[in-house]
Amino acid sequence: MVATWVDFKDIKQRARIADVLARYGVLEKLQRRGENLVGSCPIHKGTNGTQFHVSLAKNNFNCFGDCHGGGNVIDFVAKMEGVDTRAAALKLQEWFGIGDGGEKENGKKRLVTKDKPDKATGEGKREQKDERVEEKTEERVNPPLTFVLKNLDPEYPYLAERGFTQETIATFGVGHCKKGLMAGRIVIPIHNERGELIAYAGRWPGDPPDGEGKYKLPAGFHKSLVVFNLFRAKEYAREHGLILVEGFFDCIHLWQAGVRNVVALMGSSLSPEQEVLIVEAVGSNGRVALMLDEDESGWKGRKDALTRLSAQVYVKVIVLGEGGRQPDSLTVEELRSLGLL
Repeated sequence: MVATWVDFKDIKQRARIADVLARYGVLEKLQRRGENLVGSCPIHKGTNGTQFHVSLAKNNFNCFGDCHGGGNVIDFVAKMEGVDTRAAALKLQEWFGIGDGGEKENGKKRLVTKDKPDKATGEGKREQKDERVEEKTEERVNPPLTFVLKNLDPEYPYLAERGFTQETIATFGVGHCKKGLMAGRIVIPIHNERGELIAYAGRWPGDPPDGEGKYKLPAGFHKSLVVFNLFRAKEYAREHGLILVEGFFDCIHLWQAGVRNVVALMGSSLSPEQEVLIVEAVGSNGRVALMLDEDESGWKGRKDALTRLSAQVYVKVIVLGEGGRQPDSLTVEELRSLGLL
């Protein structure tokens, strides 16, 4: 008996997750937000209307509830059917007539030929391509780390120059790293919304050397899936809302000043996954304040976040004035005048 050939790459490209959702009767139950869909998770039968997120552009999904993960269209079918990825891929082939990824001759797999335009004549010519099985399907998750960085220096002068107290440094676990991939950088632990350590970011103290970026994140870490400091700030989110800033040090600075409901996007743009986490933290009647940097990327990010979040919660914008100011430059008196203390 010849096993059915499975071309995972072809299936992921041709099977659209919207069509799969429609097949399960889920599509009409989700809310459309641009190129995204949001609703209750059909996998674990959740009731929270913002836990399940689908990106139509990326053809993938994420669940921020009991499933704790997401993936591509094959992964979705696998979870819905309770089968492995190969069995899920076979179902998609059957449902949408994708085929088995190639033709057979005398019961054997042969090379698939595909049309490739000839640059000289513009006519199609045949190109042979050996279609190999792609066994691994990609899933965008940030698993908890199995290690903790030790021997970080909490008394490194740069931290004092930034105005951080030893109490704040201990709370956030930051320190100067001497060895390893983050050697020479100020290391900042990153936790998910459940408080699990999932990554370390490295910030070069001062201006980085040529060829080095100011910040360094570990390979495979998806910052779009996490909101920095949310596991601490969510305790205050329902009553006081959340303050959204861009950077790690912006967030730490405001926390030290007494603003306990501050979180950081780790950039100027709000990802769909971060949007879900923030709305869940504050609740449907919650409040969010946008305090992004006063520069071009901050203005662009603020406009986008305002448009998307204001459809779900109350949103206000905190303008820091001219001159490209950032939240970590604000004094306690200025924070009070802005109503944050």
